[in-house]
Amino acid sequence: MPTSAAPDRVPARSRSSVPLVLLALLVAVFVALWAASHLTVAGQQADAGAFRTLAPLHDAGRDVAGALRRGLPVACAAAVAVLGVVALVRRAWRDLVAAVLVVLGTVGIAVGLREVLVRPDLGEHGYAYQTFPSGHVAVVGGLCVAIWLLWPWSGSRAAAGWAGLGVTAAAALASVVTYAHRPSDVVGSLLVAAAVTVAVVWLLDVPGGPRAASASPAAPPAVADGTPEPPRVSDPSA
Repeated sequence: MPTSAAPDRVPARSRSSVPLVLLALLVAVFVALWAASHLTVAGQQADAGAFRTLAPLHDAGRDVAGALRRGLPVACAAAVAVLGVVALVRRAWRDLVAAVLVVLGTVGIAVGLREVLVRPDLGEHGYAYQTFPSGHVAVVGGLCVAIWLLWPWSGSRAAAGWAGLGVTAAAALASVVTYAHRPSDVVGSLLVAAAVTVAVVWLLDVPGGPRAASASPAAPPAVADGTPEPPRVSDPSA
């Protein structure tokens, strides 16, 4: 008597531990950067020396850098708003939630750390204010990651990601050129944005997109000895 084979099940995708290792590495680098650049004389001198190195850019391009510093957050926020509406129409809920979490997490953590971390006075090495990490760069970085997550065209998502990196780098450079932030401040914000992105992507399994074929075609029914039964052809004379 023929028996039907059980339908194939798609194996659940295993959760790799690599993102967790990467997250731990990013946190360690962030702590090391803060300790070296803020708690040591050499680190504070290096930050101040970077300003001297970039002085020609400050004199020549501070107006352009200032315009970028003011305009990039607005432009990125507008792009996220448009793509957020598209995500609502597409019902890409996980991507939308992930984008919100990345923006809020990056900005919230960066602003919170600025209030908690300290920069002791180890000599006249630049201005004395504690500005690590940069909230401005955190905003742009978080918004650019949100654009990448919400990007509806999976074929060009990689290009959108590289463009976002370029925009974030431009915002970081503009903050340093205008003397608004030290180099360590903007690098710290990039590390915060990267860490939050890794955590959210791992937790929510985003961004969404075309998945692999969900299941292989059902196997033909088999007879008792395991030999597949040939498909039945209807009798044309019936």
